[in-house]
Amino acid sequence: MKVKNIKYMLLLLSAMAFAGCTDELLDRQPTDKLTNEAFWTSKKDADLALAGCYSTLRTPAFSIDVSSFSSMQFESLTDNAYSNSTLDSYTDISRGILTSATGGIQSRMWTDAYRGIARCNWFLGNLDKVPGLEPSEKARMTGEAYFLRAFFYNELTMLYGDVPLVTEELGFGPEVFKVKKSPKAEVVAKIIKDLDAAAAGLPNTAYGNGHAVRGSALALKARICLYNEMWPEAAAAAKLVIDEKKFSIASSYEGIFFGAQNNNPEIIFSIKALSPNATHNLDLLYGSRFSMVPLHSLADAYEMRDGTKPVAPIVPSSYNINDRMRNDFYQNRDPRLKLTIFTPGAQWAYNTTIGFNNVDKGKAESPSVNNLGLRKYININVNDGNAGATGSEQAMVKLRYADVLLMYAEAVTEMGGGTTTDAIALKALNDVRARPGITMPAKTVLTRELVRNERRVELAFEGLRYYDIKRWNIAKTVMNGFKDPGNVTRVFEDKHYLWPIPQSEVDKMGPDFQNAAYR
Repeated sequence: MKVKNIKYMLLLLSAMAFAGCTDELLDRQPTDKLTNEAFWTSKKDADLALAGCYSTLRTPAFSIDVSSFSSMQFESLTDNAYSNSTLDSYTDISRGILTSATGGIQSRMWTDAYRGIARCNWFLGNLDKVPGLEPSEKARMTGEAYFLRAFFYNELTMLYGDVPLVTEELGFGPEVFKVKKSPKAEVVAKIIKDLDAAAAGLPNTAYGNGHAVRGSALALKARICLYNEMWPEAAAAAKLVIDEKKFSIASSYEGIFFGAQNNNPEIIFSIKALSPNATHNLDLLYGSRFSMVPLHSLADAYEMRDGTKPVAPIVPSSYNINDRMRNDFYQNRDPRLKLTIFTPGAQWAYNTTIGFNNVDKGKAESPSVNNLGLRKYININVNDGNAGATGSEQAMVKLRYADVLLMYAEAVTEMGGGTTTDAIALKALNDVRARPGITMPAKTVLTRELVRNERRVELAFEGLRYYDIKRWNIAKTVMNGFKDPGNVTRVFEDKHYLWPIPQSEVDKMGPDFQNAAYR
């Protein structure tokens, strides 16, 4: 067999090794000498290995695949949405049934993140072996791996707190079980440092081909700093993205999530899909089967068209379908409401006669439990009722310019003690509201409540609300006792601000490895 064929068979075996170690602590990299000696011989090899790092994103923990929910399902752990399925334990978690053995997303996030980190470490530990790489090419590739590793670590720290900080390849010997958890602050400091290095080496261009660029690293740095209340650092990173002018507000809000995604000026980083080999089942799960449905409390968060709050909103615990069938309740509202949520009469591929209409159960494939449906990301012209036969290929947007503007506005507002009239911060938030087709009235003063609500309505179903309410330390206030459709009560205790580490890891590493509240 030719050496070239051996190399790529070894790469395939390496990928299989990754997939087969999901119950191990850190999904260790293949360290076989023959694999490395036969593989790292050309730029093409490096490109393939880097593609392996990116491929870790195509899992339900971070995007979506053909077998499970998407990362949007995190919204069902908030006051934005309700999980209409028991798959992946989202329903259990929302009801306070969260233990080290819960499984589903509680263990999947840990496993998938460390698989991605392991691949990045393998890549970074071997890139120097590739001959003939130009310095700029090496800096770009290193920057992409740093970006991805930081992305994975941010998810881990937000969910589990202190986690093992592993930045080099691990073997398969007993030394792996000596890995200790690092304080969250130490992990955050390391990934911010890596993102600074990534921003220096990545191309300062618009985003387009699925690979991280300088703006991706800066936007992720702004998010991590914001999540850790590093307000000046968050503002500075966001301001760099704004000032460098490589991104802008898209003219179409819905085009960010379906249709006009390629070379979209607003998208800073996304997880791409491609027909026919890398499709998923988003339209089937959310546009047809209502695996997650918006809650009325989210609908109530959208302002009237003139910028005022809705008059006498129906309380979130009321799920009377007849009350919610009043079309006038959804009229004259912030246009983002109907671009995010299916409301009665909305265009819907499963009922082309009268549109989205829960009362007409005979024509709906799977009626929503509360007469609302998820509209964002959905192809409203595709009836994909045959178990995902059509396939979906929407890219899952992870960083976008509107989020950067809102991060800047929030950081400056917090630096001002919860209110500000700073002109640049006001412009940042008002630029989001002034998007063509949205054109909501400008604000003249920013308050903490206003900025937080703007994040809620602009970024709904992008998987960020759960992290937001936890970092604002309002999750218990917002969620504990919240009534789902059917009067099922949510439970959120103080310990739920962090998740328990999966029991399989604790069994290997010892009881002290577990977060204190779950021991």
